[in-house]
Amino acid sequence: SPPSSTSSWPSTKPSNATSVTVSPAGRGNWFASRAERCDADEMSFFESIPPPPPPEPARSVRPAWMRPDAVIPGSVAGEVLLARTGRAAVALGSFRAYPNGFEFTVHVRTREPDEFGLGADPFELHGLPRRPGPQAVGDQLRLGLEYADGRRAATTGRMWPLDDVDAGQLILITDGSGGDDHCWDGRFWVHPLPPDGPVTFVMAWPKYEMAEASAEFDGAAISAGARRAVSLWPAEPQD
Repeated sequence: SPPSSTSSWPSTKPSNATSVTVSPAGRGNWFASRAERCDADEMSFFESIPPPPPPEPARSVRPAWMRPDAVIPGSVAGEVLLARTGRAAVALGSFRAYPNGFEFTVHVRTREPDEFGLGADPFELHGLPRRPGPQAVGDQLRLGLEYADGRRAATTGRMWPLDDVDAGQLILITDGSGGDDHCWDGRFWVHPLPPDGPVTFVMAWPKYEMAEASAEFDGAAISAGARRAVSLWPAEPQD
């Protein structure tokens, strides 16, 4: 028969065992110290799984039409006075040639201060952003060029070419400018290099009653300047 409530069960504890009594208040500290020992002695399940390698940095291929950074351009002598009146003048200069195109500076001078303020861009409707595609013709200065093979480009066309533009498409884009209320200088980039024959520049500025006018520049001189350009190191993809 089972023992009475006053009887005791036989002890199963080894004779050399030590009794540990944990009070209810100390149980939290006991479990915490046990967890700390496990963390110190063992790696967690998730730490045992190696993390994936970091992704390779994405690098895009530089479009072929862009001006190269690692090139010292070949200078091309010559200036072009496109138009001059009693109120304004527009000229081209500082021609520099690269293996895939050339750049030049447009010099704009006005006799009266520009009504739209300091350094207003005559090509950009006085600093307002242009919409892509065909532009409405207003008072802005317009500039274009034509190669001997008939290819044309102008500031009234697309503001920025697409990355997959045709290799032979003629591109004309702005590349920095500055000035004050009487003077404005803007740098332009043209791709690709011209074929044999003249490069014809065309301008018009309705605001100053400058009708369409044109002047030619020697395309062979630009090509010769490109041959003098110095490539410093191989081009690298952009980050």
